[in-house]
Amino acid sequence: MHKSPKDRKPVISVKRSGNNLYGNEVEILGPCRIVYQPDHPLDCGARLWIETFSDVHFIGGSFPAKS
Repeated sequence: MHKSPKDRKPVISVKRSGNNLYGNEVEILGPCRIVYQPDHPLDCGARLWIETFSDVHFIGGSFPAKS
């Protein structure tokens, strides 16, 4: 069963300077590196992530983390 668009949550998290933003589509404006470390996940649990010092733009808007 598929969730309706209003029930879906953004799936991409961008962490920068201690802040998290969420969205569904991003554009990385420069070099980046994709890292997969299944045996050494990040503290947040991620096993796959993208690292970059380039600008990252959300397409369609971004949403702050909800507490």
